[in-house]
Amino acid sequence: MSIRKFAIATAAAALAVSASGAAWAQTQVNVALDWAFLSYQAPFTIPVDDGTFADLGLDVTVDRGGGSVDSISKVASGSYDFGHADMYAVAQFNAQNPERPVIGVMLTHDRALVTVTTLKSSGIETPADLAGRTIAAPAGDSSRQLFPVFAELNGLDPSSVSWLDVTADLRETLLIQGSTDAISGQLTTVVPNLLSRGVSADDFTVMAYADYGLNFYGHMVITRPEFAEANPDVVTAFLTGMAHGFNVTYASPEAAYESIVKRDAFLDRDVELSRLELASSGFFTENVLENGLSSPDMEHLQDSLASAAEIFGFDAPDVSTVYDDSYLPARELLQIQQ
Repeated sequence: MSIRKFAIATAAAALAVSASGAAWAQTQVNVALDWAFLSYQAPFTIPVDDGTFADLGLDVTVDRGGGSVDSISKVASGSYDFGHADMYAVAQFNAQNPERPVIGVMLTHDRALVTVTTLKSSGIETPADLAGRTIAAPAGDSSRQLFPVFAELNGLDPSSVSWLDVTADLRETLLIQGSTDAISGQLTTVVPNLLSRGVSADDFTVMAYADYGLNFYGHMVITRPEFAEANPDVVTAFLTGMAHGFNVTYASPEAAYESIVKRDAFLDRDVELSRLELASSGFFTENVLENGLSSPDMEHLQDSLASAAEIFGFDAPDVSTVYDDSYLPARELLQIQQ
């Protein structure tokens, strides 16, 4: 039996048992992505398209989102069962909204891909050069949420930077026009967008937070604690399907593109395959390839949460209030098939 068939059989059996003998109908769940339908979102859509979620007893609807804060708010309100959001944005949200927290149940980005990007003509080459400059980004973007941590690590006063609130579709255009000195965003969004607008890679500078001391994890699949506690088999089945989606994405970037282009027919194949290659540096790290999906170093994770809490001004949370790995499927089902 293949790993996929074993995973489906195991999760489906658990769901059938949880149905307590009643006629087994598919469980409807909805998912709020953190951003638009782009190639790196394929692990969510592939299991919808190839029937894996259905085989696991789930009827899954996946919707686009408007940033980590947007996804977190949708899940916290109960409008969505699952979301995709930055881990540290989750920690901050929970600190500010203790009465309606969310919890991460699968780490999707083993390495954060947040960046600040400038045109070389601006003369900005290091984080310190951003002092007195303007950065454009959507208010809820995780790169903007984490910027104070990035700044502090590099001796830059976060208050020395001015922010320009923009929609995501205008961010790169404003940089090209010279209306902002820099932009912040996900590597997988900013770089492909600049290249697709005719900007040469030789003409812009990308400062990846991870290259400047911010060795943080990235996004997670999130849900409400009460939803997970009431529906543990549903959560595990969903994460089982996600593991399948990641494996297909790793094995066949072309399949990932084909899944996403069904949701947005105007996506450019070459741009999306390039975008997915960038995303893979966060998805399929050496750690993930060796130990499987969602296998963070818990001590490092706790330290990183403490660092974020210090910068954002809230009490350092215990890992268990931000990330709970108890709903993950068996470790062998989380391995990336190489």
